[in-house]
Amino acid sequence: MDSPNVLLVILDSVRARNLSLYGYGTRTTPFLERFADESEVYEQARAPSIHSVASHASIFTGYHVPEHGVTKHESELDPESTIWHELAEDYDYETGIFTPNVVVGVSSNLTEPFQTVDGPRQDPGHRYFEAGITPSDIEGHQTNREYLIRCFNNDAPLRSVINGLYFQYYDGGTDTEDESATEYIDSFLNWSGSRSGPWAACLNLMDAHYPYEPMPEYDQWGGSELQALHDSLSAPPSREIVTNDDWWKLRAVESLYDGCIRQLDAAMEYLIAALNKRGDLDDTLLVITSDHGEGFGERSRIDPSVQVADHSWGISEVQTHVPLVVRRPGESDSVVENRIASLTRFPDVVRDEVIGEHSSFAVDDHAIAMTYRLEQPERVLPASCQDRSRYAGPWRAVYRQAGDAVRKDANHGSTARTILIEDAQVSYPQDDEESSLGTVYNSFEDKGVRKGQAGEQALDDDVEQQLEELGYLR
Repeated sequence: MDSPNVLLVILDSVRARNLSLYGYGTRTTPFLERFADESEVYEQARAPSIHSVASHASIFTGYHVPEHGVTKHESELDPESTIWHELAEDYDYETGIFTPNVVVGVSSNLTEPFQTVDGPRQDPGHRYFEAGITPSDIEGHQTNREYLIRCFNNDAPLRSVINGLYFQYYDGGTDTEDESATEYIDSFLNWSGSRSGPWAACLNLMDAHYPYEPMPEYDQWGGSELQALHDSLSAPPSREIVTNDDWWKLRAVESLYDGCIRQLDAAMEYLIAALNKRGDLDDTLLVITSDHGEGFGERSRIDPSVQVADHSWGISEVQTHVPLVVRRPGESDSVVENRIASLTRFPDVVRDEVIGEHSSFAVDDHAIAMTYRLEQPERVLPASCQDRSRYAGPWRAVYRQAGDAVRKDANHGSTARTILIEDAQVSYPQDDEESSLGTVYNSFEDKGVRKGQAGEQALDDDVEQQLEELGYLR
């Protein structure tokens, strides 16, 4: 076989804990369970961070967060430091990225290393009349009725209504299917099917990212009442939750999140069937994973007074323990890997595969996860939120093998804790005063791959708005 194709599939915001592949009680991933019979399944994989920008930068370069420093929406990564640039420059690969992710595709420059870029397709700033509001001007998820009420309370009600209609027409509607996984999978399949040489691509799929809106056929554990509860939450919901102490609402909509994962599982079945049908599957290194997980009110093991909401703060296992399923070119054996693994191994795994060798995502020494979020809690959390400083980053963790389990040393400010993790479902704190965390983090050096460190540009207002509607706190 000539140079293998490379396909990285990132199921954005999907945590390992909610996959039946990893022992979850709800059958969210029946296809991936079957696909595991011909793949490598890593049971202890960790994302490098809890935020798309930082995590993608680590996956693309192989550097840890303290080494690359790309941690903000507007942060820029040197494209030449990525595996995608290397594949194109040194091995004549054609590269492409396909994603509706605003953070990846608009607010950052993470698509810059790719020769072909598809997405996001929505244009939140377009309007017919300057006077009047548009749906993109409203923070948070809204129904058509709620938008109409806002229109009639506006100084230009008729123009606002027309803007809304034009917004739906111009952007192809607000139906989530327009930005769904299958839409981008089809685009990727069309692109890859027309390549004459080896290709390398990234699919970042947002079906499980907030807002949690599974299609009816996959909404098996939610229903209309939970959908109404979900629609009543402001965006980002974490602001409302921490202010009103309404954590039960966040826990309740987790059932909708499960439906979104089931939807992605069906999308993976569609993708892999298509690759297999045209004979590409056996010529492709396929990596299915996530950039980070999601919190639904779980208490921090470091500071139990803090509960995690989506991926706005913390370093909880529900945010860092991610799925990782790998299928090698020409191989269909089932392998289960229990050792600690890191997504920062992606570039090395790809390099070895290109030259005909195999290497693992498992690490011999340690894996780390780190986030600076929430960087400005005093600015983004309401004044009514008590002790906003407790949500401030950085949060840090180091993972090492501890027999059949994984040991996690984590800290937040002056508070530190050791946790033992048996699998995606079972973990518990352990009293241990010796921690490797300080030694590991003190060893990191800046790799010089972050562009524009002297002064990053502010984001366009429309991009800021869209980020907030997706639930991003800065």
